[in-house]
Amino acid sequence: MAGKCYHIACAALVGILLSLEYHLLTLILASIVIVRVIQERNKHLLILFCSIMFLFIILGLNSEKDKRSSFSEGNIHDYVTFQESPEIDGNRLRAIVTTSNEEKLMLSHNIQNEKDKYRLEDKLVAGLSCRTNGELVIPLPNSNEHAFNYQRYLYRQNIHWQLEVEAFSIENCSVSGRTIKHVFQNIREKGIKTVAENFPEKVTPYANALIFGERSDFANETYRAYQEIGVVHLLAISGLHIGLLVGILYFCLLRIGMTKETVFWLLCCILPIYTILSGGNPPVIRAVIMSLLLLAKQKWRLPYTTFDAFSISFIVFLFFDPYLIYHVGFQLTYSVSFALIISSQQILRKKTSSFKNMFDISVVSMLASLPILAFHFYEFSLISIVSNIVYVPFYTIVILPLMFFLFILQFIHWPLFVIFSEWTSRLLLYSEQIAKYGSTLKFAMITVGKPDIIMMVLMIIGVFLFLLFNEQGKSYLYSACPLILVFFISFLVHQFPVKGEVIFIDVGQGDSILIKLPYNRGTYLIDTGGTLHFPVADWQERSKSFKVGEDVLLPLLKSKKINKIDKLILTHSDVDHMGAAQELLGRVMIKEILISPNSWEKKMMADLVTEAQSLGISVKQEKAGSSWQNKSGEFHFLYPFDDEYEGNNDSLVLYGVFGGLSWIFTGDLEKEGEEEFIKRYGDLRADVLKVGHHGSNSSTTSDFLGLLQPKYSIISAGRNNRYGHPHAEVIAELQASNTSIFQTGEHGAIHYEFTKKGGTFRTQWQYDKAIEIQE
Repeated sequence: MAGKCYHIACAALVGILLSLEYHLLTLILASIVIVRVIQERNKHLLILFCSIMFLFIILGLNSEKDKRSSFSEGNIHDYVTFQESPEIDGNRLRAIVTTSNEEKLMLSHNIQNEKDKYRLEDKLVAGLSCRTNGELVIPLPNSNEHAFNYQRYLYRQNIHWQLEVEAFSIENCSVSGRTIKHVFQNIREKGIKTVAENFPEKVTPYANALIFGERSDFANETYRAYQEIGVVHLLAISGLHIGLLVGILYFCLLRIGMTKETVFWLLCCILPIYTILSGGNPPVIRAVIMSLLLLAKQKWRLPYTTFDAFSISFIVFLFFDPYLIYHVGFQLTYSVSFALIISSQQILRKKTSSFKNMFDISVVSMLASLPILAFHFYEFSLISIVSNIVYVPFYTIVILPLMFFLFILQFIHWPLFVIFSEWTSRLLLYSEQIAKYGSTLKFAMITVGKPDIIMMVLMIIGVFLFLLFNEQGKSYLYSACPLILVFFISFLVHQFPVKGEVIFIDVGQGDSILIKLPYNRGTYLIDTGGTLHFPVADWQERSKSFKVGEDVLLPLLKSKKINKIDKLILTHSDVDHMGAAQELLGRVMIKEILISPNSWEKKMMADLVTEAQSLGISVKQEKAGSSWQNKSGEFHFLYPFDDEYEGNNDSLVLYGVFGGLSWIFTGDLEKEGEEEFIKRYGDLRADVLKVGHHGSNSSTTSDFLGLLQPKYSIISAGRNNRYGHPHAEVIAELQASNTSIFQTGEHGAIHYEFTKKGGTFRTQWQYDKAIEIQE
């Protein structure tokens, strides 16, 4: 069976997919693999393949069957055991815990005071059992299309509930049921804290990432720069790092006089321990399993290849957790490793320079990861081919050994540690500066949008054909032709869509509406939402605060392959309508920004206008009377009437006719503004009303509804917001006017997909709300 283990790995994959992802594509994949095994003309291999496939089908079905909860929504009083060191960020504590009946929960707690925070940081560790009293809450799925689905993420870890604990005391905790794994997890946590206390600020995130696999310390701007040049994988412990560490340890231990037998057994002990100390991510586990298998092969002269070791590690992974097939890290580590293993002989066979070999490896790695990056992140780094050639040797040969050297040196000779850490800090500063410069290049990142199943299949075929043609000695350009064709088709589909779309984006307590007309005739964003910040003490500040632009708008725009916004319309200068606009500047091409007259008198709007103008973006003040139109629709500003800015009642009000409906977007227009509006437009009608001021009782009077007579009303407001929006009297007024009501707080994002003949309303959470509109 030497060299044939990949057939068994395929059997495991097909079995898991048939049990967890049973659809036409899975059946096609299974058929292709089975035909390939039959072509081997090996009866024993075929029997083994079918046996393993059925074994993993049963394993997947049982895994799905076991994902059940014994709890129901409500309060819970129980002892819970912390399965990991808790994450404490500002005043928020989160951790995975298990109950007395071994069910996993995601515990969350808002810490009440600074003293409690430092006590919890010091005393709360993995393996600690605590008596708790909290409320079980169902985790929410994604409220915007293609956004991160937290509910599904937890479910795949067999976590069905969030446990929200109001009062938490360390006095109610004791050590019981602590395992060896918990011990090493706590050692890891102490190591992370030691680095944070002793290392320079610039070096700390790199040391924790490369030694312990902890990447949360990186500043958002720095981490994003590494992402955009395609080398963010170096800021984690990867298979390459494990291979290097094993090689160094093996060489050094032999040099100091140890026998190969002793070194083998020592590595068998060290590597599993380091897997826990480094966070236990899929790339690390894969590399450790493969390293141990290859060491065993060398020791006992076992008849299997490197590809067999790769396949066995894949089988072991899925045997213990079939749901790992959904893990991005698992997908990336196996796809890239697979491509490199099958391409390695071809690359090394060429009598070329080391630089050319590195270039080939970088190309293969990028292409192997491309479909996965496109599916999960909707973009990939084009300059990663070059940046990996520079950064991989630098981090592998210089930075990684330096981090381990510094970690040990801090305990041996502090003055020398200070000198070396300062030198390292300068090196990393240069590294960051180069990365940030590279990320500003025009074509650093290529946005491809969210590929559907057909496009994913075509992309994978394109990558396969590239590897095949390249192995046959074809040029890169020739080999890339199928993949270029796939991306050209994708470009046409996204650039000239037959259908248009309106999305009332769920930005929490705020407004943001995306209008994308058919055939790319116009892309308009009305407001951006924004995070409302309330004064908090320093100890309550969170290092990774939620940002509407970064966490909601940009992922949505990328998933739709929207790189350009023709008009960014900011109805007024409240933070919940334009607070996230600054996060879009420089990240998305914006042709012009339209604002209410003199709304720049408010500081936030003034800052935005200044930055936009510095980037060459046109900023225009608009009021009633201005308009534009094209083949897909017409748009008119109906309000305000004067140039004096008075807040909500000077919101830009936009009226549009497109998709077979008439629309009115009112911003935060209140009763006084509505009265002026009624006097000016006594016979205006609108099919769709964006309800003013999030459904506040200061807006949406019966007279205003009587004028417009909307068939559909959209309320954009946050779930359980502190303002009580939408107010009951407004809902009553809307119901009395016989309008269909959609709320982002109840339904998630609200979509209207249309052609010139009509369209369909649908909501993110309740598809029974789908309503078809025909002209």
